[in-house]
Amino acid sequence: MAITIIFESDEWSNRYLRDYIAGKGYEINFINFEAEDFDDDWLENTDLVVNRIFPSSYFRDHKKTYFQGYELMDNLKARGIPMINSYQAFLYDFDKALVCNALAGQDIKVPQVYCSKDFIIDGIKFPCIIKPNRGGRSTYTYVANNKKELENITKTLPEVEFIFQEYIKSIDNYTLRIEVIDGKVFSAVKRSMDESGISSYHRGAEYEHINILDDCISGLVIKVLEVLDIKMGGIDVIESENGPYIIDVNATSNYSKKFVDFLGKNPLDKMGDLIIDEYKK
Repeated sequence: MAITIIFESDEWSNRYLRDYIAGKGYEINFINFEAEDFDDDWLENTDLVVNRIFPSSYFRDHKKTYFQGYELMDNLKARGIPMINSYQAFLYDFDKALVCNALAGQDIKVPQVYCSKDFIIDGIKFPCIIKPNRGGRSTYTYVANNKKELENITKTLPEVEFIFQEYIKSIDNYTLRIEVIDGKVFSAVKRSMDESGISSYHRGAEYEHINILDDCISGLVIKVLEVLDIKMGGIDVIESENGPYIIDVNATSNYSKKFVDFLGKNPLDKMGDLIIDEYKK
């Protein structure tokens, strides 16, 4: 029986993970959901599914994944096939508002969500941040400083669901990106913000190593993934005057080789080992 990696984007990280696990002697199915029909043959040969479907699929023109991803996961769950990260983690990965509600319910600081499906401009405080409720890579992510800017931004948005959130001001114009694998912090870096106040690898952010992560923040991010049932993922944190806020959670962390080289250690090796451990259970 095999480990099946389901993906929708040809990424270095997906290929590396496939090759790492196969190099340990395990059979791998490598299934591009965007390109292939749902095939019972590989399902019959699967003991564990590794979800590598990214919530940003719509904005890379992977519309099949965006609109049929839930159906795929429901099918796998109905068949009783274990998955890492979990099915619940997939739901959180595809719904930022759901993440905020879940974490706020555990008294974890997150930006207030002013509205999502029902856009009510009078209920929004400025500055605010606008982002797809199911998205990533900072695509169609904006900061609006007043009502006029917000109105202009909304005219440019595609017909998918967006959320409008409180903008959390960083004390030093950085966010923290922290990777947690199997209940332990694997790496932590600082990522610079651009002139609009957004921090993103895809917008040319600069990175700095964090050699010693504050115990409070380390405990916080580990708790976040426990709440969301995510065994391996990335968390974006902003340190504000009112303490640390969780501004994003990624259950399908993607890594470039350049970023791995910067870290000086490879999270995909650690993830591969965790996947193998789950498979052997």
